[in-house]
Amino acid sequence: MLQESRSRQPERASAIPFAIWEKGGTTEHLGGIYATERLLAMCHLGPGQTVLVLGCGTGYTACHLAQHVQAHVVAVDISPRSVAEARKRVAGAGLGERVVVIQGDAHRLAAPDCAYDTLIAESVLAFCNADTVATEAWRVLRPGSVLGINELTLLKPPPAELLALLRGTLGLWPFQEQEWRAILTDAGFVDVVTDVRPVSLREQFVSHIRVDGVRKYLSAVVGGVSDAGIRRAFFTRDMLRAARQFRPYVGYGLYAGQKAR
Repeated sequence: MLQESRSRQPERASAIPFAIWEKGGTTEHLGGIYATERLLAMCHLGPGQTVLVLGCGTGYTACHLAQHVQAHVVAVDISPRSVAEARKRVAGAGLGERVVVIQGDAHRLAAPDCAYDTLIAESVLAFCNADTVATEAWRVLRPGSVLGINELTLLKPPPAELLALLRGTLGLWPFQEQEWRAILTDAGFVDVVTDVRPVSLREQFVSHIRVDGVRKYLSAVVGGVSDAGIRRAFFTRDMLRAARQFRPYVGYGLYAGQKAR
């Protein structure tokens, strides 16, 4: 079942999630900055490392790594809006010498083999062909390096209706914990450790305020509600019912695996 579902993963997700990011320009991944801090701790980062942040969004994690870990960071995102927002954040923080932001595709990274000490991806693989991205991550990491990801994780076997909603409407391909672990090990990563948790709405909200500020967050909410395509996808009776019915099935997982030396 796992191999069959993974073989059908697309290399391009639904336009709906990307429309949200393009419209709002805010940092968005489950668990927020609290999950980011736990994920970075799992990766055992150190000063002077070269880190690739894949799907960098508005650049919060990239700037955090440069400021608090003294890492050299290459931040990549496929969204032009996210790249612009990340560059703005980097410039505002005075981190231009430590953080480079570029536009790129997670399935085909413009990097040589064994180029990075660590790769961080938050809410990326569930929107992609996870096997392809995990294999690319293994390729660009040096032996002994670590891949750390934060991904939407199914807390128990999902009903078919939930999978159809996530995949068909939202273009999301989440898996259960053991399936995410298999994706990493099949790509060649070893010693995979995990931390799976339910979603906390309070955690999400507080994280948004800390990272983006009240004004920018409210502006993003208003922008999303005013977009007809986003309204048709999310603010429907079926979607609101599904949010209540399926909430116990949906969480997020932090996963870290090492490329063998």
